[in-house]
Amino acid sequence: MKIIQAHKFYFMKGGAERYMLDVSKHLDEQGNQVIPFAMEHSQNLETEFSRFFPSFVNTAKVQVGFQALRTFGRMIYSKEAARKMSSLIRYSRPDIAHIHSLYSQISPSILKSLKKAHVPIVMTVHDHHLVSPQYNVWAHGCGPDLRYAGFLRATLSRFHKNSFLASFAQSFTFSLHGAFNLYRKNVDLFITPSNYMKRQLVKGGFDERKIRVIHYGIDPSGIEPNYAHRGYFLFVGRLSEEKGVETVVRLARLLPEIQFKIVGTGPQSEWLHRLGHGLDNLEFLGFRTGDELSELYRDAIGLLLPSCVHENFPLVTLESMAAGTPVIASKVGGIPEIVEDRVNGFLVDPVDLPAWTEAVLRLYHDDNLQGRLSEQARETVKKRFSLDKHWRELGNAYQSIMNH
Repeated sequence: MKIIQAHKFYFMKGGAERYMLDVSKHLDEQGNQVIPFAMEHSQNLETEFSRFFPSFVNTAKVQVGFQALRTFGRMIYSKEAARKMSSLIRYSRPDIAHIHSLYSQISPSILKSLKKAHVPIVMTVHDHHLVSPQYNVWAHGCGPDLRYAGFLRATLSRFHKNSFLASFAQSFTFSLHGAFNLYRKNVDLFITPSNYMKRQLVKGGFDERKIRVIHYGIDPSGIEPNYAHRGYFLFVGRLSEEKGVETVVRLARLLPEIQFKIVGTGPQSEWLHRLGHGLDNLEFLGFRTGDELSELYRDAIGLLLPSCVHENFPLVTLESMAAGTPVIASKVGGIPEIVEDRVNGFLVDPVDLPAWTEAVLRLYHDDNLQGRLSEQARETVKKRFSLDKHWRELGNAYQSIMNH
C-alpha cells in the first residue's frame, strides 16, 4: 500500500512529529511505501520525495510588510502546496493519505488536490485547532478559552504571541477555513487520540459518524520497571507557560526535603531557572531522550504533569506509566482517560497548589501507596494502551475509508 504522511514538519520537533514519524516507521516495516509531504526545512529527514515539498513559511515570528502579506496568503490557501501535492499524486499514485497538522504552514489547500484525485483522506487531530483559533485551550482559571469566542473577541485578546496582528491572522484563517468547511467536506475520517477531543469536534459541528477514537499506544515490553530506590519527582516536557512548569518550581520551594528534576527546553527556560535559583533540591537537566530518559522515568517516585491547558492525550503519561511510575496530573482534557485518581496516580486541579503539595507528600511518604500505584500504572498501559492495539485499530481505520 502507498500511503502519504502529510505534516508541516518532517523531523523530530514535538509530540505530533514524533507520532507521525513512528507511524511512518511502522508502516514501512510492514512493507508499505510511505510518502512524506511537508514544508522544506534544513532539519528534514532525507527522502526522495523532498522535491515535492512546498517552500518553508515562517509563522513563528510576527512579520510586517510584503512578507507578512505573503505569509498571510499562504496561511489561508497555499496554491504552491496544492500544486506540489498534485505533482506528488501523479508521481506516486497513493492509495490513501494520512494528514496530521497542516493549518497555517501548509494550509488545507492540499485536501482539494487529494479529493480531486480520489485519494481517501484520514486525519489525526493532535490539537484543538479545528474548533478553536488556539492550538491549546486554557483550563478553567488558567487563561481565556476562545473555542466559541468569535473572531473579534479572539483577535482583541492577543492570544497569539501577544500580538494583535498575529492574533488577527490566526483568527481570520481559522474562521475562513471553518466557513468554507475545508476540513469537514474533504476529510473522510477524523481520528482523535481521546474521547475528550471527539466531544470537542462534535460540539464544534463535526459529523460524529466521521470521527473514530484511537488512543495512542506504547510498547512496555522493553522497559524494566524499578519498584524500589526511587528518589525524586520528575517533569518531562516543553518549558512553556501552558505546561505549568512553574508549579514544579514552587513545589520544590515548599518541599525542600524532596528532590525534583525538570527535563526539557523551551521559551520559559531562563525565567524558570531564575525562579528556582538557590534551590538545592531542584535540577534542570535540559533535553534528554532514549535510554537516558527511560532511566529517569524508571527511577522517579512520580511524574508531575501540571498542565494549564486541556491536553489531548499526552504521550509522556504512557511513557512514565510503562516504566511503572505513577502520574500526578492536572484534571484536564483527555488526561483522566489515562490517569485514574488514586488508582494509577492522582488528578489535581491545575491551579490548586495545596492539592499538588498534598499529592506529592502522600506519594513520597507512603511506600505501600507508591508500590500499588506503580504496579497499576504499568498494568494500565499493558491492558489498555498497547502499541499492537493502536496499530491494529489504525489499520482498520485505513481499510474502512478505502473500502467505503
